[in-house]
Amino acid sequence: MAEEGSLHVWPLRGQFRQYKHGSKLYTVQLDESGVTVTGDGEKQVVKVTDLVGCQCQQEQQQRGNSAYFTLLAYPLTGGRKRTRLALCFEVASGNTFSENLEVANAWRRAVYHAVRNHGSSKPQVDHSKKILLFINPNSGSGRAVQTYRKQVSTLLGEAEVSHEVLVTERASHATDVVRTLDLTKYAGLVILSGDGLLFEVYNGLLARPDWEEAIQFPIGIIPGGSGNGLARSLAHWLREPYKANPVLVSTLNVVYGHLSPLDLVMTETAKGKRILSFLSVGFGLLSDIDIESERLRIIGESRFAVWAVARCANLRRYQATISFKRAVGAPVPAPLASSPVLQRSQTLQEGEGLPSTNARHLSHSHSMQLQETKKEEEEACLDILPSLVKVEDGAPEPVPEKAQEAQECGEECGEEQQQQEEGAKSEVLLPGLDEPVPDDWETIEDEFIMVHCSQLTHISSDVLIAPQATPDDGYLWLMMLRRSCPKTTIAKLLLGLDGRHLRYPGVEMVAVEALRIVPGTSKGYLTVDGEVIPWTPIQSHVLHKRARIMTR
Repeated sequence: MAEEGSLHVWPLRGQFRQYKHGSKLYTVQLDESGVTVTGDGEKQVVKVTDLVGCQCQQEQQQRGNSAYFTLLAYPLTGGRKRTRLALCFEVASGNTFSENLEVANAWRRAVYHAVRNHGSSKPQVDHSKKILLFINPNSGSGRAVQTYRKQVSTLLGEAEVSHEVLVTERASHATDVVRTLDLTKYAGLVILSGDGLLFEVYNGLLARPDWEEAIQFPIGIIPGGSGNGLARSLAHWLREPYKANPVLVSTLNVVYGHLSPLDLVMTETAKGKRILSFLSVGFGLLSDIDIESERLRIIGESRFAVWAVARCANLRRYQATISFKRAVGAPVPAPLASSPVLQRSQTLQEGEGLPSTNARHLSHSHSMQLQETKKEEEEACLDILPSLVKVEDGAPEPVPEKAQEAQECGEECGEEQQQQEEGAKSEVLLPGLDEPVPDDWETIEDEFIMVHCSQLTHISSDVLIAPQATPDDGYLWLMMLRRSCPKTTIAKLLLGLDGRHLRYPGVEMVAVEALRIVPGTSKGYLTVDGEVIPWTPIQSHVLHKRARIMTR
């Protein structure tokens, strides 16, 4: 064991006074399991998987030669949320401030060593390099930059994660940057936005000559948009309390930087363009709600619930032919029995053992205020729906921006598309769209209310569509509602997709490895990761574990 002044021995152990807790000495030990603080018959344990960093006082105070170091962690409190824990200790054994500061800095270095080398056997990002953080200032309700300044930058600073910020200025800006970016300069790419910006980034990587290697570059996601399906799915998979503080939970994934495999999907259009996705492919009810609610983007994810009311008044049906290769060995889709129970962290909380400083709490009154504000926004939008929605039979009326982009995409395959085609040819494992599907595929020709193929559990924060999905299971979870689906089922679905919908009559789900969609009606919204693509035949297949996502 190392005493207070020993700097080169692991684990570290020393005795210190805790800031603002009198003259009592506490024994502090740091090892591969975390930090243990004991004193006066009390014991406090901070797991290494809850630690994020350590800050040192770098300037001498007016009185005395003491130096200080502060341990920073975000343990689970009651299994419901992660709360900031700061433990500040005084180093006073040396004769000079420089000697004491040297000890404090030794603890600081040791804490980062523990955080980055213990607690997980997964590979990690290269912590010696900076990350490139993309921010879309217009995503969702337009608060992504504010989110960075108030939450993300603080946490990255505490964890000493070096980063460079790029605020996007237009659509496809991230695609253009990533296409020619020198990836060797960075530890990873992190997106603070909705899923749309990550879609741009992945398709920028696809456009590179080295795309097969580039799509494996470490990626991080922090929710900042109206659709945050990937961030929510990762939290669900990791059993993290997402809803209590989505930004905190997701930023901690970036802080730890452990790399977990992630499936991607390659989609081919009738024009020969190839599109890389990580979330979903589909048409019908959910796609209609997603695209047509764009005009309510300012209210964030509430727009989906509001627009569902409009679509319920006029369900559309689409003639289509769906062909798929059923996944071998996949689990039989089953409804979610109950919500996952989060396990309480072993880190003791305030009131249990030693007191902590600077713990941050969201008051009950503030929480109620946020809920009331969200309710008022939804009610206001319901009031203006009649002036925004044309309830009519048949195909959807195009939404100008995205629909026009899709039309141009289908008609003009310029230099960028040619680069994508050339880079993606080696990954084509399917027959041409003008050729019959293989004999081991299944085909359904019918009228559909919805066809939605998800790669993850959630396609937004509140929509749990495929309860058994995991980020790297190798499957697309194909959900279908045919014209015969009971209206009671549609009503229940619009009230919420929470994993129980698989027990409703008329809901079909099957795990597949590849999929072909051939539309039979003249118009509709075909979406990939929430982005509109041309309403033409497409086919998709899984790229198993080809991406790497940052997790805790």
